[in-house]
Amino acid sequence: MFVADLHNDLVQRIMIGEDVIQNTSSGHTDIERLKNSSIDLEVMIVWASEKESNVSYFEFASRMYEKLKALEDVDGVSIPINLEEIKLAKKNNQLSLPIAMEGGEALENKIENLEFFINKGLFYFGPTWNHSLDWVSSGYGETHKKSTLKSLGLNKFGTEVINICQENRVLIDVSHIGEKSFWDIITTSTKPIIASHSSVHKLCPHFRNLKDDQIEAIKKTNGLIGLNPYPFFIDPTFKAREEKIRNMHRQKLNQIGEKQNTTAGKWIAKQHFLQKKLSSVCPDMDIFIDHIEYVIKMIGIDFVGIGSDYDGLDCLPKGWNTCMDHMLIAEQLDKRGYSLQEIEKIMGENILRVLEEIWS
Repeated sequence: MFVADLHNDLVQRIMIGEDVIQNTSSGHTDIERLKNSSIDLEVMIVWASEKESNVSYFEFASRMYEKLKALEDVDGVSIPINLEEIKLAKKNNQLSLPIAMEGGEALENKIENLEFFINKGLFYFGPTWNHSLDWVSSGYGETHKKSTLKSLGLNKFGTEVINICQENRVLIDVSHIGEKSFWDIITTSTKPIIASHSSVHKLCPHFRNLKDDQIEAIKKTNGLIGLNPYPFFIDPTFKAREEKIRNMHRQKLNQIGEKQNTTAGKWIAKQHFLQKKLSSVCPDMDIFIDHIEYVIKMIGIDFVGIGSDYDGLDCLPKGWNTCMDHMLIAEQLDKRGYSLQEIEKIMGENILRVLEEIWS
């Protein structure tokens, strides 16, 4: 079985100096645990939307890329830049860690900056994180800050970004994108697009989730939806339970934050604390499988994948603690009566199908 996970934020821990090569016993992933897990391909994310004050977005993203690229020196790890290298890594029993980008701040409104990262071998490009930019609006921005947007949807520069990515075989990722931006991308796009780590708005009405017409539109591009297990995105009742736990530990969380010198360090330390405290109030795996099944029933088995958001969220569904538990997804699908062939598509084969079309 080929197993692919479409979104991982481990780079933030690397940037604060953590040695993630060995088993860290914290967070959701490190290289040792990924190598020992069932996962063959784990997409690593350059995320520079919230940088430190003494560096430009472009420079910060470049540093992130180089930190991730250096993982290729680890035995048994490959940083593939095309489909053939992904297939070769699987054949050689290597862990594939392709590098993608979430948030277009690093472009700094310059096409040459986009081309810089494309030339390094960008797996996919997500135009926004939660922050809207001069040329594209985010889901958060369209929902909560619409009156302050510099661009509602894509402007001319944004359209050029999409076109250049697709001309250079870079997947466009619409997770985090606002609805107006989404439909502008659909109009502009000539290739399959993906939502690397989003879930179903109908089941959990969060601005990060996809509405039914968006799910149908992704299918029409021959793309893929990577379902995200973050409890906030799959269970509308989770927020109240999470707030109760967070309030119980407010003083401790403040103390944890005070010990860190960087914004990323504060967030990571608090996240690792909350992962353990929230485990008792997280939803069951069944709720996540409901989201997978909803998309399957709507658009078919060939358009579904997994985007765990490992190390980018506070907690996972009950029983799913780290990447070592990734195959719980397959076990739950098996219990619902899906065949081995169907499970293999969801767990990884479908992204290979998308890449075949992108690279053909």
